[in-house]
Amino acid sequence: MALVQDEPIKVYILGQEYLVKSEEGEEYVRKVASYVNEQIENIIESTKTVTTFKVAILAAMRIADEYFKEMEKNKRLVDFVENRSENLLKKIEGQV
Repeated sequence: MALVQDEPIKVYILGQEYLVKSEEGEEYVRKVASYVNEQIENIIESTKTVTTFKVAILAAMRIADEYFKEMEKNKRLVDFVENRSENLLKKIEGQV
């Protein structure tokens, strides 16, 4: 496990500066901040919502939706691989 960096990483979201300490590297933190900023800007462009709070909530909902969909895809893939592995193991054991 990586250690938390001593110096916080400076990132900008909607022009606002944030100092972030993380166990992840600077490149990763900047990538996450950029993604969040992009999601917020997309919501601002596609809705008439003007308050930062509402935009942040909508962005959080969109990001959470993406997260849960990816988790479900990952679960299906793990289930498929486990099932396939069990079937192959049974075939191998039947050959011995």
